[in-house]
Amino acid sequence: MEAAIRVFSQKGYHHTKMEEIAIEAGIGKGTIYEYFSSKLQLLQEIMKRSFRLYEQTMSSDISNSMFINEKIKMLVEAHFRFCQENKDLTRILFWDTDIMDEELRDWACQQRTGKEKRLQDFIQAGIDRGEIRAVDAKLLTVVISGVLGSIWVPMVIEDWIIDAAFAAEQVTDIIMNGIKS
Repeated sequence: MEAAIRVFSQKGYHHTKMEEIAIEAGIGKGTIYEYFSSKLQLLQEIMKRSFRLYEQTMSSDISNSMFINEKIKMLVEAHFRFCQENKDLTRILFWDTDIMDEELRDWACQQRTGKEKRLQDFIQAGIDRGEIRAVDAKLLTVVISGVLGSIWVPMVIEDWIIDAAFAAEQVTDIIMNGIKS
């Protein structure tokens, strides 16, 4: 799967041949077919494993007792680190979205919906505890998700090097305090 990630990220899913993945992995093409019935199934397994890894990264240290700004900072920093540490993988996950079949697209949509629901619950809890003013929790979820979804382009595609902790601190400050002087 690691070899497939490297080849897919360089050539794109549609332009990659199973033989190229086998060469990159240092195995015979038939060996791949012992584990995966098709290139699509290989991609599906990569995507499923990737979303599990991403979820683990995003939620490993967050507790319900934390303040909303701490949760947001941890989510943003984890997202930045994931993108920095998994550039080839994120290129496949976020860039080459036309490769997904309907089943994989539906599954990815369910994963995204679950992630957004958890974030919306964090936000609503922050509102309920008076940590942030009463805003539309769904709208703020979309805004934060948009920040996370767009930041990978300069990091992965343009190879922007930025300290994840510093960037998360800045983004959290902008979210919590706005840009007004």
